[in-house]
Amino acid sequence: MKRWIQHIKTVAAAGAVGLLMSTLTAHAAPDVKWTLAYLPVPGSTYHEIANHVSQRIAKATQGRMEITANGSLIAGNRMLEAIRDGEVQLSMPLLGYYTASQPLFALLTLPGISESLESMNRMMAGEYGAAITATLAKDYKAQPVFTGAFCPQTLFSTVPIRTTDDWKGKRIRVNNSGTALIANELGAKPTSLAAGEVLPGLQRGVIDGVITDSCWAYQAGFHTAVKYAADWQLGSVTPFQIVVSQEAWAQLPKDLQAQVAGELKAMEKELNADWSAKTAKMPKLWRDKGVDFHSVDAAEKKRAQSDQYSRPAFEVWYKAAQAKGIDARQWEANVRKQLGQ
Repeated sequence: MKRWIQHIKTVAAAGAVGLLMSTLTAHAAPDVKWTLAYLPVPGSTYHEIANHVSQRIAKATQGRMEITANGSLIAGNRMLEAIRDGEVQLSMPLLGYYTASQPLFALLTLPGISESLESMNRMMAGEYGAAITATLAKDYKAQPVFTGAFCPQTLFSTVPIRTTDDWKGKRIRVNNSGTALIANELGAKPTSLAAGEVLPGLQRGVIDGVITDSCWAYQAGFHTAVKYAADWQLGSVTPFQIVVSQEAWAQLPKDLQAQVAGELKAMEKELNADWSAKTAKMPKLWRDKGVDFHSVDAAEKKRAQSDQYSRPAFEVWYKAAQAKGIDARQWEANVRKQLGQ
């Protein structure tokens, strides 16, 4: 009898374990599987977000949603097209890469506009940001679900560039049309290079300098090739976004939409809260690597942003925007009013 009772207990225990395992298996299998395309730029705030999205969303949805982040699937200049064409459900486009084809995006990269995190956030939260969202929807069937800021765009060079006169004749790698316009007006020679070619270009003397994210440049080891850095404010705080396919988002159950949107908003707030402390450390980190990190004189910054240099750059932008049916002058006035300029 005792053996029979023990047998029943064993069978019951096995059944309970089997039921528990089947339940866990059911919960472990995600209801939705998406792919996130991004660019591998280690050290940047962009890269940090890309690396944490999968884990954060899985936890927020209790395993119902699985996001696979892929840093080699889509080229940087096709992040939005990949959404439009249904290749991925999520991507992290660099708006700077689209400033030639989408002139509206270039305003963020022109001098004297987005020179602080506060200014960038106010722009993106206002009518200008709404216009970007409308463009993403119309041209790429995408909608933004996260907006963050890169570390400040900083000039790194093999020779000192501390005054407006120092720019003359220097070959400077840029990553957007706005920076190219002002660099050209300052007498430099704007140069386009893929991200992976920048460090070798500096080492071989192909370029004299580069304007780029200070956090990424630090992680990428630019200190091995440059001796100087300068914090020029010529469109120094630029955004990145996570965008989602409108079709994929519409197919997502409402409760998952709320969970995903809520978690991404929480990540956005965390990045904003940490951004100033993170970026404030960069000058010392660069100096510790032997780089002469120069704080450009206020008078020189003002001179670079003056009408002498910036107005011709804006005039070129006006014409490019007009060709696309965009009233750039009105957008500039709108944003400057919003920023209290």
